[in-house]
Order: sequence, then C-alpha cells, then structure tokens
Amino acid sequence: MDKSKLNKIIEKILKDIRIGFYQLIVLKIIVDKGQLHGYAIRKAIQDLSSGRLNPSESTIYDTLKKLEKYGLIEGFWAQSPLGGPMRKYYKAKKEAKIVLDQVLKELEELNKIIKGSKYG
Repeated sequence: MDKSKLNKIIEKILKDIRIGFYQLIVLKIIVDKGQLHGYAIRKAIQDLSSGRLNPSESTIYDTLKKLEKYGLIEGFWAQSPLGGPMRKYYKAKKEAKIVLDQVLKELEELNKIIKGSKYG
C-alpha cells in the first residue's frame, strides 16, 4: 500500500475517534466550567489542546445536540454579558458527572490495553 493511501486511512481513523472524544471533551468542559455557549466551548477545546483540535461549529453543535438528547446537558437561551445578543447556553445535569466519571474510568482501562499493560 502506498504512503498516500496509508495517510488517508490514518486520517479516517483519527476523525472517527475524534468525533467520539468530542462528546467526552465537551461534557467535561461543561461539567468543569459550568454554563457556556457553543463558541466558548469551541474556544475551550482549542485552548486545552493548544490549537491541535479545531472542531467546526457544526461538530460542536451536533455534539451538544447529542448530549442534550442523552439527557446529560440542558440548553437554554440567555442574554449575553454586557448586553450582547441572546445566546444558547448549556449546563450539565446531575447525571453528567456520573457518566463522565464512568467513561473516563473505562478509557483508562482501554488505554492500558492499547499500551500493552497487563489488564487488572
């Protein structure tokens, strides 16, 4: 297989992984920082990753919709600080922390397996 095809496969796998991780990252940001609007969440991801992750607006809002559908976050409209336009903010529900902790625990176990550590 040529290098170009390998690079395309790598990018496809990484894209699929990132989509799942965005749910976790967005949930963690909302749990840790409290209520935020979509742009602030996107900026937080960029800051946390030192610019390495740069999700599109549609990725952020699709992720937020999915987390709302799961019942982990709640969206609400509110006036922006300093009299700016109305924005949709998102806040974590109490179940969000439970789910976040459980998923992070599972990811730690998966990381051990991937790195070749003994399980358990």
